[in-house]
Amino acid sequence: MSIPRGVDPLKLAKMLWPDVYFYKQQRDIIQSVWEDDETVVPAGNMLGKDFVSGRIVVLFFLTRQPCRIITTSAKDDHLRVLWGEIGDAIRESAVPLLVKEGGPLTVIHREIRKEYQGTTCPVSYVRGMVANPETIASMQGHHVANRGDGVPRTLFISDESSSVPDDYFKMARTWANRMLIIGNPWPCANYFFRAVEGDPATNDPGGDLRRPKSKGYYRKIIKIRAEDSPNVRLGQAQKEAGVEPTGEIVVIGVKGYSEYAKNRLMWDKIQQVVSLDAEFYKGREVYLFPSELMLDSGRLALALPNQRRRRAKAMGVDSAEGGDATVWTIIDEKGVIFQLSKKTEDTFDIPGQTIALIRKHNLDADSVAFDRGGGGKQHADYLRRMGYDVRTIGFGESASDPNRDRKTSTIRAPVKDRINQLEAAYAYKNRRAEMYGMASELVQDGFAIPSELVELVRQLKVMPKQFDGEGRLYLPPKNKPAPTYSGVTISGLLGRSPDEADSFVLAVFAMEKKIRKVVIG
Repeated sequence: MSIPRGVDPLKLAKMLWPDVYFYKQQRDIIQSVWEDDETVVPAGNMLGKDFVSGRIVVLFFLTRQPCRIITTSAKDDHLRVLWGEIGDAIRESAVPLLVKEGGPLTVIHREIRKEYQGTTCPVSYVRGMVANPETIASMQGHHVANRGDGVPRTLFISDESSSVPDDYFKMARTWANRMLIIGNPWPCANYFFRAVEGDPATNDPGGDLRRPKSKGYYRKIIKIRAEDSPNVRLGQAQKEAGVEPTGEIVVIGVKGYSEYAKNRLMWDKIQQVVSLDAEFYKGREVYLFPSELMLDSGRLALALPNQRRRRAKAMGVDSAEGGDATVWTIIDEKGVIFQLSKKTEDTFDIPGQTIALIRKHNLDADSVAFDRGGGGKQHADYLRRMGYDVRTIGFGESASDPNRDRKTSTIRAPVKDRINQLEAAYAYKNRRAEMYGMASELVQDGFAIPSELVELVRQLKVMPKQFDGEGRLYLPPKNKPAPTYSGVTISGLLGRSPDEADSFVLAVFAMEKKIRKVVIG
């Protein structure tokens, strides 16, 4: 089989699969893979994303020589679905594509080879890999030497991209001339999300990114919503015309109107946003401090009296070493009163600034909490020697456990309080999760954070709500716990350390967890 150079992919698709109809969004994806560097596709459920991805693999592989394509997904089950579609595309072609039928392709499990000029091309292949730690090294080195003709010869396809770690996108970008990043937009913080919604760390606003001096895009976003299905559109048109929808299927394999109407009625808010609207859900269920909550908190701050008329209850201090900023946050039961971020090249300034704020806001020293890291313990020790009995808290230590005070307590808590404390002790994976969880609950109950504290608000808004296998709230680590770690980090999400947010939750914890010994049992 000979494919002419510069062939129109949609015309070739019509020749290979004359009975297949690609609806508009599917045609847009095919064309974008041909023309644009990255094609990012948040897609709803049952809208033919694997179908079109499988056809793109075949079209791309047939139309350039040499050619290398890597497909990946976070789970074997997802990869199996995509490769099932690739297999169907090859078998169902009106033009024989398998070598045994006179075509150029040989399929061996999740690898495809190509016959070229009477022999198997040693350079060209299509491979499927599950995105896990065992395959990360295999994601590198799929370059094809530049022939000087401007023809893209390498393609990376990420399926169910919300679950694919960032390192896979980074490595693929070193060799892939084209990238197709596609999947349901389930809550995530990887490149799939940032490509669509933006990346504060790099000031990338997200969305389409045009090439500055030529046609096409560095990155093209194409959403496939349930309402894009021709079957759903037909049903909606019938309903708008006052006709009972027939539920007719005009495009096989794509969501029908009856299924769509059922989904709208029975699915919860999150699943509708993700699986019907092809949007990343950013509500309270997936973020500790979602955007709408922070807006409400900012409005509440406008109605509060001047800070001079308020009685400060606690202060959190996130101290920094070297030339970084130290952050002090002062709060009362109504909201944030004051936050100061200050460069502290001379770390000896930190205790002095802390004493000045304690005096100015008439704070009790035991309501002041330092992060134990970053030199915080040394500053606290110095303040204690000066007569200020401040506290230190380690973000990585275990969550509060009322049992620890059983033997030394002199106060007996009511039974109801003891039960609540025990439940809380097993609700968080560690102290960081506990402090951020407590702060989130406080803000949800009506706690004011002034919107002019822009950096604090920005940091809080990206904090994800995640639960481990035991149902405990946890947050990603602040920084990479090991050089080989490829997961999400808070610093990676923000593009910097969460100093303002950490100082804030330290203050909340100091206010909510007053030093008090409690008997259990």
